[in-house]
Amino acid sequence: MKRLRRFFLNAVLLGATTIFMRSIAVIFNAYVSGKIGAQGMGLYSLITSVYGFAVTLATSGVSLAVVRLVSEELGKPDPSGVITAMKKCVGYALAFGISSFALLFFGAGFISEHILQDSRTYLSLRVFSVALPFIALSNVFSGYFNAVRRVYKSASASITEQFVKIALTVSLLRALLPKGIEYGALALVLGTAIAEALSFSYLLIFYLLDKKKYIRAKKARYDPRMKSRMLRIAFPIALSSYLRSGLVTVQHILIPVGLRRHGADYATALASYGTIHGMVFPLILFPSAVCATFSGLIVPELSELASTYGTVRKNRHICYIVKRALSLATVFGIGTAGILVCFAEPLGILVYKSAEAAKYIRIFAPLVPVMYLDTTVDGMLKGLGQQLHSMFYNIIDASLSVFLVWSLMPRIGLAGYVICVFVTELINLAFSLTRLLTVTEAKLPVLKAVFCPLACIAGATALAMIAFRKMLPFCGNTVFTVSGILLSVVFYVALLRLTGGLSGEDSRWFRSIFQK
Repeated sequence: MKRLRRFFLNAVLLGATTIFMRSIAVIFNAYVSGKIGAQGMGLYSLITSVYGFAVTLATSGVSLAVVRLVSEELGKPDPSGVITAMKKCVGYALAFGISSFALLFFGAGFISEHILQDSRTYLSLRVFSVALPFIALSNVFSGYFNAVRRVYKSASASITEQFVKIALTVSLLRALLPKGIEYGALALVLGTAIAEALSFSYLLIFYLLDKKKYIRAKKARYDPRMKSRMLRIAFPIALSSYLRSGLVTVQHILIPVGLRRHGADYATALASYGTIHGMVFPLILFPSAVCATFSGLIVPELSELASTYGTVRKNRHICYIVKRALSLATVFGIGTAGILVCFAEPLGILVYKSAEAAKYIRIFAPLVPVMYLDTTVDGMLKGLGQQLHSMFYNIIDASLSVFLVWSLMPRIGLAGYVICVFVTELINLAFSLTRLLTVTEAKLPVLKAVFCPLACIAGATALAMIAFRKMLPFCGNTVFTVSGILLSVVFYVALLRLTGGLSGEDSRWFRSIFQK
């Protein structure tokens, strides 16, 4: 129970931090979209689609390698092997971080002219390249703190980075935006790059202090197999990540191209792309921080359990964790989806002052439980050593996305992209969940985890709307939206408790976590 309490408290801390950061990010995103407009958000989203691939190249699976290696070394009588693992991973991250910097810095001209076909992206791509070595190394130290279960250190670095980024970007936008949206995008890029460098420095200092306090070995234990162990974990992830990230980048580039082929002019196509990827997705995905947090923390837990017991299939401890994680992710995802569907219009107006954003929030909201559950399942597959299967499914997802965007969008416009997202997300979850349940032979309580939450969130949002609908003319959109969402959450939890969606056993399990 002490182990569970430590895991849960780490999850609460990191989850609360991530939710707080994403809340700030959504507010900041709304501020930025108001400054540079939907077209500017579209241009920035194009730049970040290429940057995302460069980050994948820079990190090359190193974060998972650090978590797995450090977790395994901590389970041995002599923990000094942790230092050896960290040295190998730092060297690996430096090699890939510097390589990705060189490729993006010197290839920015070709990418902007011939791939993105927008010369306004050139400067931003060059500036972004400088951040890549820092991001690679930051992934190493964040992975270390996740593995040693001291996530508050990486969490504090993330909070600092976010506020530095916001302060810098606001100042830079004031100075650069009058020159045009190209320089507005450049302001966002500069703020991000400087914040990443500062975050790396912060994490490095914390790591050096942590190592001195907790790993007192005078000399790191030499392990001739450490490099090969690291490469066996990182390389397969890296190679499959390159393919998937490359396909995702192609997909993002094809979206405005498909809209233009459907008949929209470039500015309109870029604005539509910016609305969905720069406004709608950040909003509907920000609650997924809870699932992403548990997903990240569950990797070392499952990895250590699988290593300790030597088996995964029908392991009582592993099955219990898998069942709990799946149930909680499903209940949380369905509740979030119901609230987004019900409050899509006031949310879109409140956050972005955009009726189009509100429309797409409602369209994509039913897919939220699938996205959140898939995030949780992927984390568990990685913890159980099934990362190759997970990446294979993600590659299938990305390949199908490219095909559907290329074939559907020129014919039916944005409706084709909506179909693409729904089809690929459902297929990805079907593959991943089937693999997890096959490997562990755990059982998902469908009635309790799916049908009961669906009924409860329908009832909860209906009650909240009845309670506040007549008050809208008097309280305004902000009070209506915030109060309605909070009341929906209260009703949802109460109905789950009444109907057995959250049972007495669940309550006792939750209370036991905090009992000494």
